[in-house]
Parts: sequence; structure tokens; C-alpha cells
Amino acid sequence: MIVKDITVENFQVYYGIQTIEFGPGLNLIIGKGGKGKSKLFNAFYWVFFGQIYLTDVGWCSTDDLLHASKFAMKNHEYINKKALSEASIDSLVLVKATIRVEDEKGEEYIIERSATAKRIDCDNWNSPEAWNLSRNILKVSFDSRTGTKFLTGDEALNKIDELFPSGIRGYIWFQGESLDELISLNEIDKLKNAVKHISYYPYYEKLSQIVSKATAKIESIERKKIKEANSNNAKLRGLLATLDNCDREKEALEIDKQKHLDNLSQMKIHLSTDESKISGLASYTGLVADYNTQKNELEKVKNEISSLDEFQRNQIPILWILKGIEPMLLECERIIKEHIDVENTTPEKKYLDNPSKAKLLEILKDGKCFVCGSDVSNGTPGHEWILNRLKQQEEYLKEMEEYNNNMQLSKQFNMFVGKIQDYPNSLKISVESIAKQWEESENKIESLLTKRNRINVKLEEFDKKIEDVKKKHGINPVEQARTAGILDSTIRVTRANIEKEQRLLDSTINALKENEKKRKNAESEIEKMGSSAEVVEVPETQWKNISIFLEDICKHVRENARIELLKKIEAKANEFYIKFTEHDTGHKGDIKIRENYAIEFDASLATSLETRKKMSIINALLALNQESLGVFYPFITDAPSSDLDSETTAKYLLGVKDIFKQSIVMTKDVDVNSTLYNNLIGQANVSNVYYLESKLYVDKTTGLEQSEVSTIVKRLK
Repeated sequence: MIVKDITVENFQVYYGIQTIEFGPGLNLIIGKGGKGKSKLFNAFYWVFFGQIYLTDVGWCSTDDLLHASKFAMKNHEYINKKALSEASIDSLVLVKATIRVEDEKGEEYIIERSATAKRIDCDNWNSPEAWNLSRNILKVSFDSRTGTKFLTGDEALNKIDELFPSGIRGYIWFQGESLDELISLNEIDKLKNAVKHISYYPYYEKLSQIVSKATAKIESIERKKIKEANSNNAKLRGLLATLDNCDREKEALEIDKQKHLDNLSQMKIHLSTDESKISGLASYTGLVADYNTQKNELEKVKNEISSLDEFQRNQIPILWILKGIEPMLLECERIIKEHIDVENTTPEKKYLDNPSKAKLLEILKDGKCFVCGSDVSNGTPGHEWILNRLKQQEEYLKEMEEYNNNMQLSKQFNMFVGKIQDYPNSLKISVESIAKQWEESENKIESLLTKRNRINVKLEEFDKKIEDVKKKHGINPVEQARTAGILDSTIRVTRANIEKEQRLLDSTINALKENEKKRKNAESEIEKMGSSAEVVEVPETQWKNISIFLEDICKHVRENARIELLKKIEAKANEFYIKFTEHDTGHKGDIKIRENYAIEFDASLATSLETRKKMSIINALLALNQESLGVFYPFITDAPSSDLDSETTAKYLLGVKDIFKQSIVMTKDVDVNSTLYNNLIGQANVSNVYYLESKLYVDKTTGLEQSEVSTIVKRLK
């Protein structure tokens, strides 16, 4: 089966009509995060099954998407937003995806799914009330002897199931984040389920089940016939009743036995994992101790920085606010000195009060000086002199009055000045002390910050070492050290539970042995009665013996086929694993699968190698299934390398390109400007390479900065 192309129209981030062609070999779709890779993967799934994948929700039907997504998305939100925003009232927006596939016979099938959204009169085009959505319409068309056939509804679904069986879908089309749901190194049931869905082994199981059911039915008929033919033989009826009881008891015991076996397998896997963790923890006690020492030292430094910061914050408003006031102190000192100098300066004694004002006024009145007899009448120089003298006298008296009035206040101020006149000098000393204190605290903080940076560098180194331990042993040694006692206790409890479960299993096995013994005794007695002609034989006995013989053969063949299949899976998985890791250095280990479906855990492996182990097992199952049944399916995956770096991703792609007839891989972990990419696209079996980019559409009418981002597909090869 080959996917020839996919055409999407207004589906999620794909605006308008875009077609991507595919060919045999590797088809690579590269895009950074948020560029539309997962949406393209959704388009494949939507065409076939009407579902899209939502992180943390899973696969959701787009019919009534609101409830299917648990209210994570509205019903119209899987349709391209730009297409919706451009729709006018009463117009229809078509969302459609079409895939063309070709089977091994060269017959082509066109699979199309579509839906429409009708715009309703509503102010907000992005509101659920603005859209009336139709249900999905699925169509499958292909050429037949009678012409082109068109299938819809259940007929179309049946044709898709015929082309891509439901049991295999999750393994040929999966997202990287769901890899652990398909294969786990710690859960045997997942490998069992994978074998059930994507291998030929179920055919052996089905054949064995048919023979076993036939045997049980024939035995039931035989006993009924024997009872009818020997209705008067009480002893025989008792023996037959014993056999019936043994059958019922055996059925219940077999169920218990399988339950105990499954429990033991799961417990042993958990015990192995926990022992690996405790082993890894024991190997890195020194690392944990050094890490904790640095963490404690870092906490101490942080506390000191915090204390100094708090100290500075407290000192600033109460004392350090004086920092930088030296110019103010000098100005204060100048003002105080100036005041003292001015205070010590009294008005000059001018003796302007003799003669007195009264005498001078009397002279002016008489017009004649009473001392020298000079004429001081109006208009004479003497008159002008006396007037000037009166004016000077008035100013002098006023000055003396003001001086005398201020004397009391000056005395009080002098008392205050006497207290603060030494303040500038003492404050200068305090300011110098504050500056020194500030400088010392700043230097201390700077030193602590430098020390903190050194500790952080060491912690980064420890974090890298811890990450390596996590990859190798599956534990965080620092976290596990805190719960080492709990882990040790868990191991002891698990061991005790294993012992208990083993006792229950042994008891069940012994009960089965007793059951088989009773059964054989009853059968032996019946056989003796038959040889002595006490029992009338019936033809169904021969059929029973033949069916038991066939059942034993089928069980033997089925078990051999199961063990052989697990060996083949292991061998094929290692073949792929070698391809996926041939460019790696260091310890890579190999894949070992036990007969009980348990995958051997290698504590020394990095996470990326474990991821490739899981991929190798899935790919091995698919390859064996395809080789056996002669049907080849396209391998389509989104972000299979999400746990891998760019170099490891390139190595994985170099391996996967030769495994399947067609693979379509969507990844962000390939740098198109790297030599790794150039080497990859030059390889054989690399058919097509596409690069996804985003185009920003701006709706000027809304005034918004951006309206919608749409994915544009560019072909690189």
C-alpha cells in the first residue's frame, strides 16, 4: 500500500488548497515547533477515521468536537481561521482532505472526508454561535469491472478497514508522545497486545481455540451419549459427574494459574527496575553527597545575600540616607560661622541721640540754635542740617531698637547654636563611617554573588552527571536519595509479594495436578468398565480421542510458533536497532525478549537508545507481519524522534528509510542547513522532502496586529 498524495483544504492551519505528493521510500516533512506537522498528521487521521489528536486529550471526533475534546476546542475550531474570517453571512466554508492510495495490485483508491460550516449572522465570526456545522461526509471511490464505484457511510468505513485494519493502525500511524502507550520495557501486556494486533501469531491462537472448543463440545456430547446409553449404571454416572466437576475446577484453576503467572512476571519486572534504581543509587552516593553539599552552600550564600540586602534596606531610611551629604554639611558649617560672626558685630555707636530729638525740634521751632545762636530758620543751611540730623537719628534709633529687640532671640538661638555648631564635624565622621560601611557591604555582596556563580557552575556540572545517571539507571539519584528508605522498603515488600504469589502459584499447580490425578483415575475406571463390557460404547468416543490428539498438536504448534515468533521479533528488532545505532559510539546493548514477553531492561542505556529500542520492536513486528501476509502498509509518524537530538534523529532516519516500502516522517529535529541534512537527502530511498513555514495574515479592517497564521508547504526535494 502506497500513499500517493494528500490534499488539504482549509483544514486547521492549512489555508486554501495544498497538495503534498509522496513516493516510495522515505518522505520527510520538516518544520519547527508550531509549523503544522501535527496538523498534517491530523489530516491523515481525519480522512480515514474522522478524528484529530489533541495533546492531553487524545483522539477526538470532529463531529461534536466540543464534547469529544472535553471542551478543549469548539466545534468549528478545526477549520482554518482565515477561511472562516473571510466568509460572508449565509456563505459556506468547505473543509476537506483527500488521500490517494495505491495497493499492491496497482489499484487506486481515493478517500475523501469533508464538512461545511455555514456563516450565521453574528457580530463575532469566531464565536460558536456564528457557525452551523455539517457532519463529516466520507467518500471512497475506486475503479471496478463495472466502472467507478463510490462508497459512503458504513460501506466506505468497511473499505477503509479492509485497506487499513483497525488493529494495526496505532502501530503504523503514531505520534512520538504515544510511543510508550504502544511498547514499554516494563509492561509485558503491551508487547502481548502488539503481537496480537500486528503479527501472524493470532492465526495460530485462533486455530488452537477452534480445536479446543470443538474438543470440549465433542466431550460434552460424548458424555451425554454415554449417559443415555448407560442410564442404569449408577457407578458410571458418578464417574462422569466426577469428570464434569474436574473440568469446571480445571477451568477455574487455569484462570488462577495464568493470573498468578502474570502477577509474578509484572512483579519481577518492577523488582528488576527498583533493584536497578537502588544499584544506581548505591553507585553514586558520592555524587549525591557532593551535590547536596553544594546545594546547602548555595542556600547559605543566598541567605547571606538576603541578610545583607535586608540590612542595606533597613539602613538606608534610618542612617544611610546621610550618604553623600558632605556638601550640605560644609554649607551648614559656613552658615553657622557666618551667624556667629554677624552676632558678634553690634551697630556702630554714633552718638546721634545728643542733642535729643526734643531739643532739635525746639531749635527748629525757635529758628535759632540755643548753643551757638546760629540762624536755623526755614531755608537756611542750619535748618537743612537739623532736618537731616533728625532723619539720621530716627534711622539710628530704629536700628538700635531692632538690635535690642533681637538680643533676646539671639540669646536663645545661641544656646541652640552652641549645641549644633559641632554637628558638621561629627556628622562628617559619621558620613565617612557610613560610606565605609556601605562599601564593605557592597564588596561583601559582590563576593557572595561571585561565590554563588561558582556554586551554580558546579551544580550545572552535577546536573549533567545526574542526567547521565537518570538515563542509565532510570532514576534521579538526588530525589531517590531522599526516598532511598522507601525504595528499599518497596523492594522488600515486592520480594515478599513475589514469594507469596509464588506460593499461590505452587498451590494452584498442585491443585491442577490433583485435579488431573482425579480425572485420570475416573477415566481409568471408565476404561476398565468399558473393557469388561460394563459400559456401552458410543461412536463419539473415537471423535473425542481424535480431537484431543489434534488439540495437543495445535497447542504444541501454537507454543512453538509463539516462541519462534518472539525469537524472530528479537532478531529483526536487533537488525533494525543496529541500523538505528550504527553511527553511535559507546555501549548500545541489544534487544532481548523473554518467552513471557518481558523485554530485558538494560540499566546502562541512555534514554535515546531506549526510545530506539521501542521503535525497533514496533518496526520488527510490522516488517514480520508484512513479510508473512504479503501486505505492506505505509509507516506514518509525527515526532518519533522527540526524545532524540538532531544527530541521533538523522541516524534514526538513515535506518528507517530502508525498512518500509514507504515511510512518511514529520519531525522538527532536522536542521536543513546542516551537513547531516545534506548527507540524508543525498541517500537512496529518500523520495521527497518538504519544509513547513508559517505565513502571517494581517486583517487591516480589524485593527488587530495579526489575524491568522497559516502553514505553507515548500518542496525541497
